[in-house]
Amino acid sequence: MTTQPRPRVLEGFAGAGGLSEGARMLNLGPTLGYEIHPNACATATAAGHARVRADIRTLAPAGLEGLEGWVSGPPCPTYSASGKRTGRSDLDIVIGGAQTLFAQTSADAHTATYRQVADERSALVLETLRFALGIEGLQWIVAEQVPAVERIWWEFAASLATAYWESCDVITLRADDFGLPTRRTRRFLVAAREYTPDFSGLPIRSWWWTGRNREPEVLLPQLWTPFPRVSMAAALGWPAGVRVNTRGARKTAGGNEFSADGPAPGLTYTARSWWRTDLGSVDGRLEPWQAGVLQGFPPDYPWQGSRTSQFQQAADAVPPLMAAAVLGAATGRPWQGAVWERLDQLHDAAQPAAA
Repeated sequence: MTTQPRPRVLEGFAGAGGLSEGARMLNLGPTLGYEIHPNACATATAAGHARVRADIRTLAPAGLEGLEGWVSGPPCPTYSASGKRTGRSDLDIVIGGAQTLFAQTSADAHTATYRQVADERSALVLETLRFALGIEGLQWIVAEQVPAVERIWWEFAASLATAYWESCDVITLRADDFGLPTRRTRRFLVAAREYTPDFSGLPIRSWWWTGRNREPEVLLPQLWTPFPRVSMAAALGWPAGVRVNTRGARKTAGGNEFSADGPAPGLTYTARSWWRTDLGSVDGRLEPWQAGVLQGFPPDYPWQGSRTSQFQQAADAVPPLMAAAVLGAATGRPWQGAVWERLDQLHDAAQPAAA
């Protein structure tokens, strides 16, 4: 019987494997992910990522040993612009819940937050801080969410800085800045206990920082990117001039079509209804593997479950190239070469020779 090596990195809300793929690209591991949804677990397991199916709220961080990093990607529907945005009305409650966690009042006080919010999914983001504070000896943290959680990430960063973490950054990244054909935008919390991460070369669109005994600062963004701009059409091997229908005949203020000659909008599960207007709604419909490629997964990534579930998994995932870059910066590992290697595999975009 083969014994699995003890994980060095623990993932919460690990999903189908976006952050796991990023860790694999860096040879950062071994990792172990907790995930509640069976299809996402099945996909990640089929792709070779270790998963335990569990509700993270039922798990205790106390007693976890030998971990270097904690990675967390709590679900975002209540905060996302594509959802009902109930999380935005729950922001003050969630921030109060973070303060309760930091004060270490009681487990009952933490669970009470779930009863106070309009949608309990809004409070799941608190598990990021609960594990960050509860895992003894942790050296670094990477957590991601939609841009609307900015205030929550600030609160978490301030709490960690007060607990004597050396550096706590909240940064905004966009997928097309990493050579991906989608404008997916994510907000990351990156914290290091004993050092300051090197974010050189990371295309940062907004940047907030605090640290041990330091007042928060807004730092200048780093907008330059070395990576190519890749269109949806080029990524999927389509001819120029293709348009994609997103809403059938239903018209909205933003229209119901976009050109594939640029990056696609950020994916949600509704991409299952996208189709090429030149081929029609049957022959031209987007397939799950194509949604995965737009996010930076290999074409043969083993998505499991129904069509709707596969699109949901792909849309929920952090783009692996973005994940590799952030994990590399957080841990001091070279990451640019890994990103270029994946871009070359996906889009024949080889890294330029050094001058």
